[in-house]
Amino acid sequence: MADKTRLSKRQLETQLSRLKILDKPDPKLEQYPVSSESASELLYMAGFEHNDLDSRVVDLGTGTGRLVIGAALMGAQETVGVDMDEQSLALARENAETAGVKVVWIHSDIEKFNGRFDTVIMNPPYGTRTSHADTRFLGKAFQLAPVVYSIHKSATRDFLVQFVKRSDCQVDQVRSMSMEIPHLFEFHQKKQKRVEVDLYRIIRTRSRSV
Repeated sequence: MADKTRLSKRQLETQLSRLKILDKPDPKLEQYPVSSESASELLYMAGFEHNDLDSRVVDLGTGTGRLVIGAALMGAQETVGVDMDEQSLALARENAETAGVKVVWIHSDIEKFNGRFDTVIMNPPYGTRTSHADTRFLGKAFQLAPVVYSIHKSATRDFLVQFVKRSDCQVDQVRSMSMEIPHLFEFHQKKQKRVEVDLYRIIRTRSRSV
């Protein structure tokens, strides 16, 4: 298990930047990779500010594994990455070997995945291609763990805050960030694009059965 006290935020960001991303992601699945900068911000918020990465951590829609591999590097006792895309998981396994960490990879749609965890971390679809994909991920996350860290487009903040309240959960903290997204799809016109996003820490106010 990694010793989080020996890994600076800059060192974490550097290690995560070395991990591979998909060359040809599926636009329907909104496979936008979380930047190493935003990933390290989430992980340090969870691991150092709130001590939420000490035990069982799951990453929903893990993609090529950047977030959950980072959690393992931060010292999480148990790390699980869930994704429905086999190509992404194959690259995630390779990335975990590169980083020298152990992660359990689950090939599954999130609706069919169940378990009990201490913390969910995720960079879910923003719902720009598939309506309400973001809230579908949040709803599942609330079933799996009492604490959720999630990244969403800043433009959807008012809607998501109300969704969280209706789900018997509470937004404990919101941190605004600017995340760089590389040129991945044909409809992208620039080599790099910066998107304004929010990093949420959400806590469950009522217990739920899985």
